[in-house]
Amino acid sequence: MKKLRVDVEDIAMIMDNQDRHESNFYLDTETGETVIIPDEVITALEEGESCEGLPSWEVELLPKAKEIDEGSERYEEIPIRDSHEAFQHMVDFTQRVKDTRLKGKLESALGGRGSFHRFRDALKEYPELEKEWFKFKAARDKEAVKEWLESIGIEMEGAKKESNQKGYPRKV
Repeated sequence: MKKLRVDVEDIAMIMDNQDRHESNFYLDTETGETVIIPDEVITALEEGESCEGLPSWEVELLPKAKEIDEGSERYEEIPIRDSHEAFQHMVDFTQRVKDTRLKGKLESALGGRGSFHRFRDALKEYPELEKEWFKFKAARDKEAVKEWLESIGIEMEGAKKESNQKGYPRKV
């Protein structure tokens, strides 16, 4: 398996981005960098349009966009993580909360539409609990990124082979 240093937080944020209407997100499997290619760059490339109207930063992306368009194995599209998985992380975290009053508030926040927003708002009232949530989420994010990378034959540089944590921090 190829070892590669990557920005776990960046990849996790991209995986959580459900709204990808105007850009495509890739991992450069040689450098570990994330690459964002706006749709207009791909459209210009595919339709053979003049790139004169594109901003200079987009013109600089053309060689990478061409490689991607030609099917280069160097770039892997970063997948979108299912929103049900993110919701399950909130449920799992809530189940670990010992204080029944706080747990009840979080459980209420998880009901119905807008649960992600209500959950974040509920946590803001309790800074220590919010810190625990961020640690919990970061561990889960790291595990998701690690699993995706392994599925494409890449091992995170510096990552442990065996993880006994699996994103489960101490009970709060």
